[in-house]
Amino acid sequence: MHILLLGADGFLGRHLKTALRAAGHTVTDGVRHPQHTGQIAVDFTQDHDPAIWLPRLAGIDGVINCVGLFRESAGSSFDAIQVQAPRALYAACRQAGVQRVLLISALGAAMDAPTRYWRSKAAGEQVLMQAGVPWNVLRPSLVYGDDGASSQLFARLATLPVLALPACMGKVQPVHVDDLVAGCVALLADNTSTGQAMDATGPQALPFAVYLRALAGRSALPVLRMPQWLCRATALLAEKLPGGLLTRDSLAMLAAGNTGDGSRFAALVNRPLRDPARFAGATMQLRAQRAVARGWLRTGLAFVWFATAVVSLWVYPVADSHQLLAACHVPPAWFEPMRIGASLLDATFGVLTLLRPGRRLWQLQLVLIAGYSVLVGLFLLEFLAHPFGPLTKNAGLMAALFALLATEEK
Repeated sequence: MHILLLGADGFLGRHLKTALRAAGHTVTDGVRHPQHTGQIAVDFTQDHDPAIWLPRLAGIDGVINCVGLFRESAGSSFDAIQVQAPRALYAACRQAGVQRVLLISALGAAMDAPTRYWRSKAAGEQVLMQAGVPWNVLRPSLVYGDDGASSQLFARLATLPVLALPACMGKVQPVHVDDLVAGCVALLADNTSTGQAMDATGPQALPFAVYLRALAGRSALPVLRMPQWLCRATALLAEKLPGGLLTRDSLAMLAAGNTGDGSRFAALVNRPLRDPARFAGATMQLRAQRAVARGWLRTGLAFVWFATAVVSLWVYPVADSHQLLAACHVPPAWFEPMRIGASLLDATFGVLTLLRPGRRLWQLQLVLIAGYSVLVGLFLLEFLAHPFGPLTKNAGLMAALFALLATEEK
């Protein structure tokens, strides 16, 4: 078949494209920003007219829609992405005579579901079912893949010494992305399954903490159960940050659980589905451990920069600061500008360490710490022999920065 794959540059879309081509299908990528031959531009935020979609469907036998939105933003709404654009797409599919439309929905989708995300997914399913085209709906549970953003987050959480989780959590039934795409390919080849919606789940339903423990390959994982009011307050703050997965809706979905009857899906795949204990290999676990270690290093460095700024500006006596600058042969007229300017620079480094980390930032911090160390070593020799090691501890900070540089991904 010649398939239009919508969301081809996303996590699931990338795996689907590989599996479809391996099965002999021709794939046209529908993406937001085309960069290569074989890609066409689609924009679910505004492509709400069937006339826009019709030219894109010329010569297309099947359409797979795996475009989805987990949380809304100023320019993207659930209704636009998961209802309005698909309605126009499916109407165009009917006019163009497309042989099969497969929608990747979500396990838990229902019109009376407790979250707007699930309700919008259910509304999108209804639009397809009423569009007058041959259709199928797959509702995946949590999908694991080494390159998946949520999978990487979960793997990192699993490496923490203690895991903080909401007190109210249902079970999950994760499915490996390789099994999910195998089921999609098999579904396209099975003409007897048209007009069916099915859950795409893994072979085992288990508590979320047990799933995380399986990802890390750990026999035990201490869990701290957080009260629901605290989790909701944290989620409310996290929603202010772009791209985060922690929202009040995601908490509600965790509380409701994410399990289903995946027997029909398993029959499609026609082989044993991968067990969660075999999801993450040694490479993924090492990557997760490295990411957590980098997070601790960044947090520690940010604390040092912020603490230095606060102490320099408001805690350490101004007269003593001036005395230190005088010992370094700084002109008196520069005392206050240098004291305040250095404190603001430290605070800026703290903010950037948390929000905009990168190689250039680590290099700048190394230069600054090395410069401080040389000046203090030349003009304030008493700090070299101080029992608390205020200067010699810079070696540890520089080692942390070198570690961040060495492990920075290209």
